[in-house]
Amino acid sequence: MKTISISPNATTTMTIPTTDLTTITAMIIMATSQQQQQQQQQQQLYNEQQVYDPYPDLTQIFIVRFIFIFCYAVIMISAALGNLLITYIVISNRKMRTTVNYYIVNLACCDILISVFVLPTKMFELLAPAEWLALNDTWCTIMSFLQSVMVFASLLTLVATCFERYFAIVHPLKSRMQQSKRRTCRILLAVWLLSSFASLPNILNGSMAVINILKSEYGTIARLTCMSTFDDEFRLIYFTILFICLYLIPLALIAFTCFCIARALLRTSILHRQGSLLRQEVNRRKVGKMILVVVVSFTIAWTPYFLISVITQYQKENYFDKHDYYFTMLSINLFGFLHSSINPVIYLTMSARFQKGFMRLLRIVMCCQKSTENAGHTSIPDPGTSSRYSPNGNINNMP
Repeated sequence: MKTISISPNATTTMTIPTTDLTTITAMIIMATSQQQQQQQQQQQLYNEQQVYDPYPDLTQIFIVRFIFIFCYAVIMISAALGNLLITYIVISNRKMRTTVNYYIVNLACCDILISVFVLPTKMFELLAPAEWLALNDTWCTIMSFLQSVMVFASLLTLVATCFERYFAIVHPLKSRMQQSKRRTCRILLAVWLLSSFASLPNILNGSMAVINILKSEYGTIARLTCMSTFDDEFRLIYFTILFICLYLIPLALIAFTCFCIARALLRTSILHRQGSLLRQEVNRRKVGKMILVVVVSFTIAWTPYFLISVITQYQKENYFDKHDYYFTMLSINLFGFLHSSINPVIYLTMSARFQKGFMRLLRIVMCCQKSTENAGHTSIPDPGTSSRYSPNGNINNMP
């Protein structure tokens, strides 16, 4: 085998196989090439930066950023834990696996995905310094698609839930004949497919991570922001269609069903019913009222997001070009994400079954904690003081 002799002085000689030398050289060249590619990507990203001076934005103030970070963190944790709790309560109890609870679990899954993926990404996009390079084009594209899917799936799930409650309260006989878990699963599958199809342009067109540098008397901030690559004409048509088909029409259907449900609850009396019929009617009314509260909270939480998204497409002079883009986006997204953390509170305060499920889980946790504490405090008898031990430390078999 051929070798290369390296002699830094007269007394030291080192031989390296040529095959090993070739491998090391290739690895060094590969690492250098990857580093150069990363530097080129970062340089390209910084070349695409846009400087706005002056551009006043309230997030340039430190205390405002701190308040937003605190609120987003609280909502993220509470939404994830609360909706996981609701999902566990339904799955762990066979009696809780009703048709309406299937819709509630689907809504909880949407809220979990929002709190785990979408909300942290929005925090990085709108609050993290651009120097962190926390986002890239691929991640921006995925998150824009995922947020659209989650919001649309939540809204369509509420529409399906309202229709389920409408038939259960207004047309109870028809509801009993048509209601089935298999039918509910098909409806939920259609909800996810329709939501994904409506959000598909976000994947096909993609998004781009751009650095924006804002300067004003409040201070200077640099943000790595996800920007869609839609052209102006397509953006206008797309957002208008979404606003009409996936906001106005679903809200109109929700308003119609909620009106019919409220009218039926006010008109009908339960005094003449007894036994199981009385309990079923009382339960229907409680669930109907709970769904109404969930719908109202969703409408209040996400209406600013939808309105601003469509209004800015028709403004000849967009006010985002002048001031407070990041403050506005943080506010409307925070308002929308707040709904994800409110839903579990609504279920636990308005449903006796969810309250019982929560108390059952709490008792399990407390029992496990007590068992752990008891195991930790278990002491071994002293051989010198116990009559069951002999002086040599062995267990005495005598009674």
